Amino acid sequence: MMKKLLPLAILLGAMGTAHAQLAVYGVVDISYGKNMADDAADKNARIHSGGDDGGSQGNSVTRVGLKGSMDVGSGLKANFKLETAGIDRDLRIGKEDKLFFHRQAWAGLSGGFGEVRFGRQDSVPFQAMGGYDFNGLANAASALANSGVAAWGRGRQTQSLQYISPSVNGFKAQVGFAGKEDGMVGAKETTSAALTYTAGKFSATVAGETKREDSGTNFGGVSASYDFGVVKVMASYADGFYGSNSKGTGLGFVAPVAGFNVGMMYGKNDDRTAATELFINREVYKNTYAYADFGYRDNNNAPSNKAYALGVIYVF
Repeated sequence: MMKKLLPLAILLGAMGTAHAQLAVYGVVDISYGKNMADDAADKNARIHSGGDDGGSQGNSVTRVGLKGSMDVGSGLKANFKLETAGIDRDLRIGKEDKLFFHRQAWAGLSGGFGEVRFGRQDSVPFQAMGGYDFNGLANAASALANSGVAAWGRGRQTQSLQYISPSVNGFKAQVGFAGKEDGMVGAKETTSAALTYTAGKFSATVAGETKREDSGTNFGGVSASYDFGVVKVMASYADGFYGSNSKGTGLGFVAPVAGFNVGMMYGKNDDRTAATELFINREVYKNTYAYADFGYRDNNNAPSNKAYALGVIYVF
């Protein structure tokens, strides 16, 4: 037991004891169902962890992380986050992936000026826009991703330097620069930016990112939401999620009904497909959520696809 605790003790000692905050966190998602790729391949539904098949099963990716913050003086805090790749249904971390902290591995400083981070982290559009997807960017059933019109854009980046401003009169800005991705043919350095305005129950965000490879495309998206109390609604537009033939609108709503969250997301790609997502979830025990997700994608002249997941999420 002492050997298992020693690395954590070293981290605590390195951060100091006076003003250090260190936390282990994570998500466990266990579900039964299949994604649209499985449906297209006529595969049977089965039990999944959210980390299976590249993270496209269930609702969320099963993962564990370590994050910390420490006062370093002059009103500044040093921060870091290390987060594993998806954990599959056999409790293997990252499968064959050589990067243990595949999802997040960054450090930075924060203070009255805002926050600066460097390392592997979610893209600027993803961070700024993710909250407009009312089902938490559901893995298997996501209407916005499955139709190719997700305004939250592309995923995480390595060698990413980002600045996040404090909120001023309802406005919050975020900018980023990322080096060339290792192993990507024709990789390019990218820049990104997002601006969010929040006023009471209304929120709107616009975000963009330059192309990540020579053959790629620039990405742009805009989202807005309003909470009426009895129902929260959103609308979005994205261009370039899957490439030059990927642009269109998204709509969604979520409402509290008898203790449940019930909602729908819809995405329509101008050039490709339309997808619908229905979901219901509820906290059944402390930090424990039961959910049901269903997705349908109309592929124009090709066969349609379905996806579903019935599962439980535990957050710690």
